[in-house]
Amino acid sequence: MRLFPLVLLLACSDYDLRQSTDDKGVEEDTGADGPDTDTDEEPYPEDTDPNLCEERDIPARSIAQNEECYSEGPTVGSFTPIVEWTKDRWSVDPSSNNVMMMPAVGSLTDDDGDGDADADDVPDIVLISYGGDGTLRAVSGDGGAEIFNVGGQGLQGQGGVALGDIDGDGWTDIVAVTTNAVKAFDASGTLMWTSGTLSGLIYGTSDNPAISDMDGDGRPEIIVGGAIIDATGRVVGRGAHGIGGVNNQNVGTTSFAVDLDGDGEQEVVTGNAAYSRDGTALWYNRQDDGYVAVGNFDGDDDAEIVVSTGGQVRLQDTDGTVLCTNRIPGADTAGYGGPPTVADFDGDGDAEFALAAGSRYSVFESDCSITWQAVTQDGSSGNTGSSVFDFEGDGIAEAVYADETRLWVFAGPDGAIKLESSQHSNATWLEYPAIADVDGDGQAEIVVANTPYGASFTGITVFGDADESWRSGRKVWNQHAYHITNVEDDGGIPRNADQNWLTYNNFRSGDIGAGGAGGYSGPDLVVEVEDVCIDECDEGRLTVWVTVGNVGFEDVETDFDLKLIGVDDTGGERLLEQFTVTDTIVAGMRLAAFEVVIDPVSATLASVYAKVDKGNDAPDDDVSECVEDNNENDYNENLCP
Repeated sequence: MRLFPLVLLLACSDYDLRQSTDDKGVEEDTGADGPDTDTDEEPYPEDTDPNLCEERDIPARSIAQNEECYSEGPTVGSFTPIVEWTKDRWSVDPSSNNVMMMPAVGSLTDDDGDGDADADDVPDIVLISYGGDGTLRAVSGDGGAEIFNVGGQGLQGQGGVALGDIDGDGWTDIVAVTTNAVKAFDASGTLMWTSGTLSGLIYGTSDNPAISDMDGDGRPEIIVGGAIIDATGRVVGRGAHGIGGVNNQNVGTTSFAVDLDGDGEQEVVTGNAAYSRDGTALWYNRQDDGYVAVGNFDGDDDAEIVVSTGGQVRLQDTDGTVLCTNRIPGADTAGYGGPPTVADFDGDGDAEFALAAGSRYSVFESDCSITWQAVTQDGSSGNTGSSVFDFEGDGIAEAVYADETRLWVFAGPDGAIKLESSQHSNATWLEYPAIADVDGDGQAEIVVANTPYGASFTGITVFGDADESWRSGRKVWNQHAYHITNVEDDGGIPRNADQNWLTYNNFRSGDIGAGGAGGYSGPDLVVEVEDVCIDECDEGRLTVWVTVGNVGFEDVETDFDLKLIGVDDTGGERLLEQFTVTDTIVAGMRLAAFEVVIDPVSATLASVYAKVDKGNDAPDDDVSECVEDNNENDYNENLCP
C-alpha cells in the first residue's frame, strides 16, 4: 500500500471551528455524517476531471459538529452495586486462599490474537494469596479463570505487586517482594530475576513495590522501601532515611517515584526524605517517616506530599517543609493511620486528601482541617488504604474503602453512605480496593481482597453496577502507589511520565476526568470516501481518497485504524487496505485526504467502503465516542469491472 497525506493539518486558528452557533456554542447545522454536514467549499476545482488519476487537492477543513455530543450538564449514571463474581477457590495450592494486598490490574494475555497483550485485550487481575508463604496468581478479569499460579518463591503473603513492562519486550511484567529481595516475573509467571539483598531497606511484611523510569532511559526502575533497583535486579540506590512506612510499626512500605521538581528526572518519595536514583538524599526533614501520596493543594505547578504517620497526618512541600498537620480521627493509642488518597472529593475544583484509621474514615482540606469523617471498623490494623472514583459521572468523587467487615462507598462532599456491603471480610493491612474496567465491558468495577474475619470470605470479590451505568474506568491499576500518569494503557512505563498533579491532581484514584460538574464534551469520528479513480483498473490499480473528521466537541488524540473494504457484485467483502491514523483530530475539523493506491486490485469490485475505529458500534473500539454508529461510509459505484 502507498499512503499519501495530501495536505498537512493546518493550524486551528486558520479555521472557524463553529461557523454558526446558537447561544450554547453548538452549531445549528448538526448533521453527524457524510458530505451533508460539511459547510465548506468543494474540495477540488470544478474543472478537475474526477476520472483522471491525478492528485486531488482535498485539504483539511472545518466540519459541522454534532449537537448530540454536547450537553449543558454531566451524564449521570445510577449507583446500584452488585457482586459480579468472586474467586475463592484455586486449582493449585488451594489452602492459600487469603488475600491481604491490593489486587493489581493489567493485561497479561493476548485475548484478541493480535500478537500482544494490551488495552484491546481483556484485563487480568494479579494477586498474592497466602496460607503459609505467598502464592503469586493471575486470573482473567471477566470471571476469574486461572492464568497461572506460582508458589515456592518465598513471597510476602501480605506484600504487594507492581505491573509494568520492565524489560522492553512489550509484555507486562510483575514484581513482588520477599522478606529481603524483589523478584521479577514475566507475563506467564516465569521468574526473570531476583534482586540483591534489601536488608534494612524494607520491613519484610506488607511491602509494596512501585515501577518508574526515573532517569528516562527506557529501562524502568523498581522502588520498594528505601531501595532503588534497576530493570535487571541490581540494587542501584539505598536511601539512608525514610522507607515510606511508619516508624517502629513494621507494617509495610508505600514509597514511589515522581518528578517532584520538574527537572525531568524522578525522585523517590518517602515520609521524611526524597532520594535520587543512586539513593542520595535530596533532602531529609528529620520528621517521622510515613505512608505517602502527592497532589497539588495550592494551585501552583509544584506538588505537595501527604504523610500519614503515628496517628497524625501532615502536608509537606517538595523540599520537606511541613505546611500543616492534624490528628487523624479514629487512630488508637498505637498511632495508626493508613496510606493517603488524593482527589477532588467535593467537586469544588480543589484537591483534598483522605485516609482511614482504626474507627474512622476522614477527608481533610489543604490546611489539614477535617471536612468530614465516617465511622468504620479496623481495630486489627488501622492502616488500611482506600481508593477514589467518580462512578456516576457527576464530577464528584466517591471514596471506596474496605474495613474488617464492610465494603464502603462514601459520597465525596459529606461522607454520606452510598454502599455498605457485608459481602466482604478482612483482618486488614495496607490493602485497598482497586478500581478498573476489569472485564472490558466499558464500565469500572471494584476489586476487593478478602480474608476470614468475622465472616468467612476469602480470595477476591468483584463489584459492578446492576444498571451498567458506571463510568468507564481504565483497564489498568498497576500498583499500590497508583496514579494515572505512572503507567500507560498497555502496561508500558513512560520514559518521562507527566506530573499527575498538573493534569488529574489525584492519587490512588481512577478518575481521568474528575473535578467540576460541567457539561460533557465528546469526540465523534466520521469517515468519507471522497473520490475514487478507476482509470488504471486495467493496470490493476485503484486510487481512493478518504477523509476522516471529528464532528464532536472533544479532540481525538488516540490512535485508531482506518480500513478500506471492497465489495464484489455478489456482496462478498474483502479487506483492501488498513492503516493507523495517528494525527490529532481537532473537534470540528476534517483531516486532509489520505490518498490510498490499491495495487494490485485482484478481482472485480462493485463498491468500496471505509470504516474508522473498527466500524459502527464496535465493542472493542479504541476511541470512546458520543455517537458510535457513524463510523462507516460507502462509495456505491461500479469499480474496476
